Amino acid sequence: MIRIKTRYVVRNARGEELVVPSLADLHALYAHGFLHDDDLVRQERSKSFVPAGRFPALHGVRAARRESPLRVTGLVLALLVLAAVLGLVLAR
Repeated sequence: MIRIKTRYVVRNARGEELVVPSLADLHALYAHGFLHDDDLVRQERSKSFVPAGRFPALHGVRAARRESPLRVTGLVLALLVLAAVLGLVLAR
């Protein structure tokens, strides 16, 4: 039995299209922010596009990557304080 690989077509807001060779590649593009929620996605054999944010195969892909802005801000401030303290200690 021959298995046919499903490819995906992505269309951005400017109307540019990209053919993605596999679901794993589509996941990676979406997870890393190359695809936006309002970009349109469809399986190659389908006629209708769906916004990537509502595409069932991508549901929950970004949820694990999201960090709280407050947590990121706190980390940046902690690193700045550490750098300032190190600068003062080394300046003596």
